[in-house]
Amino acid sequence: MKKEPLFYIARTEEIVAGPYDLVQMAGLLRKKIITVDTLTRLEGEEEWQPFGWQSHFSVVREIPADAVSMRVDTLDEEATAPNSPIPLPSRETLTKLGMTAILLLVMGGLSYLLAKLDPTMGMILEIVGAGIGLVAQCLILARLLDEDALTIVMVFFIPLFDIFYFLSNIWEYFPYFCAKYGGIVVAMAAAAAMATGSSH
Repeated sequence: MKKEPLFYIARTEEIVAGPYDLVQMAGLLRKKIITVDTLTRLEGEEEWQPFGWQSHFSVVREIPADAVSMRVDTLDEEATAPNSPIPLPSRETLTKLGMTAILLLVMGGLSYLLAKLDPTMGMILEIVGAGIGLVAQCLILARLLDEDALTIVMVFFIPLFDIFYFLSNIWEYFPYFCAKYGGIVVAMAAAAAMATGSSH
């Protein structure tokens, strides 16, 4: 019989919690005690990676709230007390976000130059960029609708909760945000180039 996967959670550089089975991990994720960005490793493995990158993450997300863990040991106190009410991004996350910001600047610069050299290309970049941004925003909203009704209401009506929510689920939304802001940057850079070109 295949061994059930068990996870360890890195609370700090020195403190490791666990092991937890899939049901327990689902409970921790549901209560926002851990996020997709929380560093985890499988029992028997040495590599630490964000929980959202684990192959079992999609299974954990589908586990119903009334599921009961078959393991008798309870969640330890360290895991049930989050370090901060606001999920703080790891160094790896900040590095990736910084590289993404640089890439967006490069895309904006290229779009500006191309639009400056060729107004037709500028018009195409503006339309395509705006279209990609709009499609990405629709995909973000579609993914958000998979959440429970309370989470959706809180995202739309409670100030700053949307920031907390998206930070907690950053890797699930990351490709959509890259497409959205990439499209916006390209469209705005092309529009700026065309506007300055037409003013002369």
